[in-house]
Amino acid sequence: MPNAKHVIMFLIDGLRPDALQQALTPAIDRLVSQGAYSWQGKTVTPSITLPCHTSMFTAVPPSHHGIIDNIWTPTSPPALSLMDVMNRSGLSMAAFYSWEPLRDLFSLGVLDHAYYRKIVDLNDNQVSEIAIAAAAYLNEHIPAFTYIYLDAPDVIGHIHGWMSDPYLQAVNNADKAVGFMMESLYASDILNDTVCIVQADHGGHDREHGSGLTEDITIPWIISGTGIRRGYSITSSISIMDVAPTIAHILGLTVPCDWSGQVITEVLL
Repeated sequence: MPNAKHVIMFLIDGLRPDALQQALTPAIDRLVSQGAYSWQGKTVTPSITLPCHTSMFTAVPPSHHGIIDNIWTPTSPPALSLMDVMNRSGLSMAAFYSWEPLRDLFSLGVLDHAYYRKIVDLNDNQVSEIAIAAAAYLNEHIPAFTYIYLDAPDVIGHIHGWMSDPYLQAVNNADKAVGFMMESLYASDILNDTVCIVQADHGGHDREHGSGLTEDITIPWIISGTGIRRGYSITSSISIMDVAPTIAHILGLTVPCDWSGQVITEVLL
């Protein structure tokens, strides 16, 4: 059983695996070299932000949780989420995000801290305000689970196209945010019992996503930290629905039997 006490997730909206091969991403590259990774992770369809996020946190497909577009219309009873499972065990959680509909992912009262800020200048090469806010909070508080959402690659992809030069620059900017956060964590002792995850919710092609095309449904998945294999290329198939069970297992929680996803045991020491 892993002995991590904290999990930090960086969710980079619209990040394609091949973008990490072409963009300048030293911070994410470091996590890859220090952890386990897959460039062949699969998300759900429709490959849209809210359905993908909901499947990521509830470990069930859209046909179960009922979210099929970016409007929150869950089934009744609602699907049990990772945050619900953590809340029942008294674990603390924080979320930092720049797309307001994500608020519906969190049941009322489960978060100890939430930070929302709409990012206006998506071409800004400075470190994202989301990362700055998250770093400041983690320097004073250490939640069991921290979710950090970075949206620029998706937004720029819709404007200029996936894999365009502006899109790759947005990926580089997202990496700067990850690097800023990680440098803050390296300077403390938080990482001694922490697991970090970097992933996307979906990919994209041309100026869109949402289909079952390979470019839309293939996502990177990187995990690094306490109890995780180092420099390891994952051989098993990974679904976005496996994320919640894996995080729950890492934190010592019982994985709900009605979740469709599985613990990615291959990455564990």
